Amino acid sequence: MKVLPFKNKNQVSLPFIWIVPFIVQIFVTVSLIGYFSYRNGQKTVNQLVEQLTAEIGSKVEQNLNFYLEIPHQVNQSNLDLIKAGFLNLNNLEPWEFHLWQQVQRENKLAFIALSTEKGAQRTGQRLKNNSLVINITNPKNNFEFRSYNTNQKGEKTTLNRVLPNKNPLVTNWYQTGIKSSKPIWSPLHVSYLENILLISGLEAIDINKDQIAEGMLNTTIKLDQIGIFLGELKIGKSGQAFILNKEGQLIANSTGETPFNPETKELLPAVKSQDKLTQFIAKLLGEQFNNLAAINQQEKIKFKLNNKQYFTQVIPYKDDHGLDWLIVLVVPESDFMTEINANTKTSIELCLLALIIAIIVGFFTSRWIAKPINQLAVASEAISEGKLDQRVEIKGIKELTSLSRSFNHMAEQLVTYFKALEKAKNELETRVLERTIQLEEAKGKAEVANQAKSAFIANMSHELRTPLNAILGFSSIMMRSQILSQEHRENIQIINRSGDYLLTLINNILDLSKIEAGKMSLNEKNFDLYNLLNELEDLLQLKAENKELQLIFDYNNHVPQYVRSDETKLRQVLINLINNGIKFTEVGGISVRVGVPLNLLNEGEIDKIIFEIQDTGPGICEAELKQIFEAFTQTETGKNSQEGTGLGLPISRKFVELMGGNLTVKSELGVGTTFRFEIKIKVVTENEIENKQATRHVIALKPDQPCYKILIVDDRPTNRLLMMKLLQPLGFELQEAKNGQEAVKMWEEWQPNLIWMDMRMPVMDGYEATQKIKGTIKGNATAIIALTASVLEEEKAVVLSAGCDDFVRKPFREAEIFDTMKKHLGVQYIYEEEQQFKIKIQLEHLTSQDLKVMPSFWLKEMYQASLELDDDLMLELIAQIPENNSLLGEKLINLIDSFQLNKIRQLIEEIIK
Repeated sequence: MKVLPFKNKNQVSLPFIWIVPFIVQIFVTVSLIGYFSYRNGQKTVNQLVEQLTAEIGSKVEQNLNFYLEIPHQVNQSNLDLIKAGFLNLNNLEPWEFHLWQQVQRENKLAFIALSTEKGAQRTGQRLKNNSLVINITNPKNNFEFRSYNTNQKGEKTTLNRVLPNKNPLVTNWYQTGIKSSKPIWSPLHVSYLENILLISGLEAIDINKDQIAEGMLNTTIKLDQIGIFLGELKIGKSGQAFILNKEGQLIANSTGETPFNPETKELLPAVKSQDKLTQFIAKLLGEQFNNLAAINQQEKIKFKLNNKQYFTQVIPYKDDHGLDWLIVLVVPESDFMTEINANTKTSIELCLLALIIAIIVGFFTSRWIAKPINQLAVASEAISEGKLDQRVEIKGIKELTSLSRSFNHMAEQLVTYFKALEKAKNELETRVLERTIQLEEAKGKAEVANQAKSAFIANMSHELRTPLNAILGFSSIMMRSQILSQEHRENIQIINRSGDYLLTLINNILDLSKIEAGKMSLNEKNFDLYNLLNELEDLLQLKAENKELQLIFDYNNHVPQYVRSDETKLRQVLINLINNGIKFTEVGGISVRVGVPLNLLNEGEIDKIIFEIQDTGPGICEAELKQIFEAFTQTETGKNSQEGTGLGLPISRKFVELMGGNLTVKSELGVGTTFRFEIKIKVVTENEIENKQATRHVIALKPDQPCYKILIVDDRPTNRLLMMKLLQPLGFELQEAKNGQEAVKMWEEWQPNLIWMDMRMPVMDGYEATQKIKGTIKGNATAIIALTASVLEEEKAVVLSAGCDDFVRKPFREAEIFDTMKKHLGVQYIYEEEQQFKIKIQLEHLTSQDLKVMPSFWLKEMYQASLELDDDLMLELIAQIPENNSLLGEKLINLIDSFQLNKIRQLIEEIIK
C-alpha cells in the first residue's frame, strides 16, 4: 500500500499562531473598551442633556405661565370694577389715574388700556426708562394719539408725544378681541412710542351679555423680558434658547437679539435671524416638519454645525388663551464630552501597554512549546509519505507525553484500517454500478407507462364523448315533449343529468392528464375582461336566484378592461369556484371581487389582477384544507352533497399557476370560504381586441318625435365625452355638468327631459343634487337615471331612495343606455338590420288559431314530422298550404329555419288536445 504525501504550501509557525491570538484579543479588547467608553459617554451626555433640557424647559414654561397670566388677571380685575360700578365707560377721566396706578404696581407690564366702542381710549404705560405716561385717544379730534408725562401723583404734566390718526377700532388687536367670546391674545405688535415687541391680553366688555361689546380691555407685556430671562438661564457652558411661533417668527432669544426690524416694525422670521445657530435650527425644523404647526409634542434633534455636534429639544407651549409657541433649547455636545474623551484616551493607552507585554510573554512561551511539537510534526509527515513504522518519545510536558503515546497507537491502527478500507472500496463500487442499472430500468418503465396512460385517456375521451353528444342532445329534445308521462320525463331528466355529469368528469380527467403530462399550455389572446365578468354574472345569476342566494360582482375602474391572457382558462377557473360557492351555500350569497395590487397602483404599471370568490357556506375544517387541491379528493361537505368529482379545484389551481399566479383558500366553519388568486396580464387597447362580435346598433331616431333635451352629469371629462359621443349623433339636444351644483343650476335654467346623474362627485354629489331637483314639483317631471360604478344591491336601494328613477351601472353597454331612455321617455329608434327584427316579431305571433285552417290529417303528419325532426317532410307539407294562406307558410318556414320545431309541435298539441 502506497500513501501519497501531504504537503501544505501555506505553513504557519507555532509562535505565530501562539502570539497572534494574544494580539487580536488585546486589540479587540482595546477597541471594544474604547467603543463602549465612547458610547457610554454619549449615553451619559444624552441623559445629562435630556435632564438639563427637561429642567430648563420646565423652568421656562413656569416663567411663561407666571408672566403671561398677569395681563388676563389685570383685565379680569378691571372688568370686575366695571361690573361693580366703580368704573364706567361713560366717564373715562377716572380711568387715567387707575390705569397709571396699575402700571406703577406691575413693573412687568408695558401698558394697560381701555377702549370704548366709539374709539375713545385711555392708557397707562411704562417706558424703558421706567417713567410712566398716560396716553389719550379721542375720536373727536380724528383719533389723535397724545402721550403725557406724569408726576409722582399720577397727574399729567407735559406733552410727551403726539401721533395722528391712531383709531384703536381698526387695529389688529381690537379686531381680534372683539371677535372672541373669551379672553384672548392679540397678534404680536410693536409699541407706538418705543421699539419694543409687545403682546396684549384682550377681553371684550359685554356687560349686558348680548354678544355686543361696549369696549375692550387691553393689558400688554414686553416680550423682551422673556429674552432677558432666557439670557439669564445657564444651559451647559454655551447653550442657547429661543422662542418662536408656529409661523416661524422669532419671539425671544437668549442672545438678546431684537426679534423685529426697528425701521419697518416687521417681525423677523427665525430663518433670517442674525444669530447663525438660531438661523440654522429654524431652517432644520422647517425641512424636517414642513409645517411647524405639525409639532404638537416634544421633539429631540441632533445635528452638526461647523463640525460641532448639537442637541436640540423642541417643546410646544400652549395656553388657554390661544398662544401656540415653540420653546427651542440648544446644547453643544462639547460642553459635556471633553472630560469623557480624556478618560477614554487613558483607558486605550493602558490597553496598548498590556498588548506589548502579552506579545513578549507569548513569544517566549511559544518557543518552549514548539520544540517537542516539531518532533511530532516530523513523524506525522513521514507517516503521510507511507512510512507507518514511525514512533516518537517526548518528555517534559505532561500533555505532549500523552499525545506521543496516542500518536504511536494511531500509527499501529492505521496499518489495519488502510487494509480494511481498500477492501470496502472495491465492494462499494460494485454495489453502485448495480444500483445505477436498476434505476435506469425503472425510469424507462415509468416513461412507457405514462405514455400509455395518456394515450388511453385520450382515446377513451374521444370514444365516450361521441355517444354522449347524442345522449345529451336527444334527451334535451325529449324533455321538451308534452306527450311523455311524468315518469318518463323524470327518467329522461336523470339520463340528461347523468350524461352531463359524465361529460364534465371526462373533460376534467382529460385536463388533469394534460397537466400531469406537461402538455397543458397557455392560449393567450386579447379580450374584454368586463365583458367576461358580465357574461359570467348573467350565466350564473339564475342558478343563484333558484337557491335564493345573492351573486355580487364587484370591481372598480382601476381594473383594466382590455387585457391579454388565457380567457378560456380564466373563465373555467371562475366558473368552477363560483359554482362551488353556489353549490355549498344555502343562506347568504357569493361575492366575486376583482382588483389590482396596491403596489402596482402606486407604480402605475399594472401586470397582475387579483380575484376573490367569497361565500357564506358551511366552511371547511382546517384538516381538510390541506387536501382539497388533491385530485379526486372531496371535503366532508362535498361528499354529503353527492356532487362533484374532486377535480375542479386541482385543475383550477394548475390553470392559475399556468397563468402566473397561485390559488389559495381561507375558511372558517359556520362562516364561509374565500378563494383568492392572481394572474399575470398585459393591458391592451380596445383596438387590439380580437374576434369582436357584431352588435345591433341604434343608428337614428324615428321621425316625427319631440326634441329631447338630455343633461349629462359626471365629474370625469372622459365619462361625459363618452355619453356625448354616444347620444349626439342621434340628434338629442345635449348639455353637460361636472358636479351636482352645476347640474341643479343648469336644470333650473334649461329644463332637460332626462338627466344621466353620476352619484359620486366633488362640490355636490349626485344624491344631494337629485334630492334638490326631486324636491320640487317641476322636478318630478324630469327623469333622473343614476349612472354609477357600484354593483352592490344595497347601493342600488340607496340611489333609488334618493329619488332616482332608475339605476345603470358602469361599465354600461350601449343597449342599456338606449333601452333605459326608451323606458322613461318613450323615444323610438331606427336599428341596423331592421327588416330581420320585423321578421322575428312576426314569427313570435304565430298562434294555434293560424293552424286551425289546415285539415286534421295534415296537422297529424306535421306533428309527427316535428317529433322526428324531419324538416324535409315538414317543408313538403308546407308546400300543400293553399295560396290564400301563404303567410302561414312563411311563418312555419321561418320557424324551421330558426330551429324552433318545438314551437310548431306545441301549437299543434294545443289543437289536438
